[in-house]
Amino acid sequence: MRINLSLVSIVFVLMCAACAPSGEPPPSRPQPDASVVAERDRFAFGGRLFDMWYDDIDTRFVPDDPETPEIDGAGGPNGDGTLNRADGAPLANNGHDYRLKNLLGWDLRGAAGIYGDDYQAKAFIVATGPLSPEHADASRDFWIERVTNGGGGVPAYGDVLDADQIAGLVDYMLAIRDGALPHPDTLYALSTESPNGFVLAPGGEAARGHAFYDAQCAECHGADAAKFLFDNGEQTLGQHARYYGYAVTMITLAGEPGSDMGPQLPPGLSAAEQSKLLLDLMAALCDRERYPATGATDPEVPDGDIRCGDSLR
Repeated sequence: MRINLSLVSIVFVLMCAACAPSGEPPPSRPQPDASVVAERDRFAFGGRLFDMWYDDIDTRFVPDDPETPEIDGAGGPNGDGTLNRADGAPLANNGHDYRLKNLLGWDLRGAAGIYGDDYQAKAFIVATGPLSPEHADASRDFWIERVTNGGGGVPAYGDVLDADQIAGLVDYMLAIRDGALPHPDTLYALSTESPNGFVLAPGGEAARGHAFYDAQCAECHGADAAKFLFDNGEQTLGQHARYYGYAVTMITLAGEPGSDMGPQLPPGLSAAEQSKLLLDLMAALCDRERYPATGATDPEVPDGDIRCGDSLR
């Protein structure tokens, strides 16, 4: 199944005010320094470019449809919805749609990660990414050059993104690698026993997650998170988190490309604090009774499904 989160914006505004009891004023928080906000927003913009760059900048790029024999996209250096390899030849679209999150995987590990053969077995995953051991010490300049000019299965994004955009995208990836943003290992573990290759990390507090949701999300998504359906009616928001919690965490962190949803965590938090907020939210959304599959066509995750770990209710 191809996931297209752009169909619905996930409006998760995770603020500490959400923990305040109903009817009481939220606790005051010092205003963060403008530079802290700017750093948070810059990382988030890089994350949205990593997810789906052509939905978050002013460009007309429609990727070539991999299901058709003809090259039938629009835009890009060749005018047909393709990007070029490092050698200048067009890179065929076999389902990656020229999105780095597809080529490198959400966890930035390439073929050893969640999209690799041991887990989801995506045909388009490349061999290595920023979190691969081979690139543990790779410099910022290395990744700027690779993203700009292509290499290692990555197309040459320099034909469609400017230098500042590429720098922001690379800084987002390296912030995850180097600990400024939540590392995948703090959010979930890879598992060959899991239907989608992951198990949420322990430590999420569902009560806090419910408070976040009730205060900030229910008005838009409904008290049961079923007001809007994803992927042409296949899943509710709760289901989507139970199926693809690893993706929902990162979209909450960076925002939804092409929508009004920006980064949803307060600026100035450490990576550990960000991970904790994300795990709280996931622990809440793993409650099938409170956030049911009402109206969706996909089956609910069954009893014993390990994706939510001990948070499944």
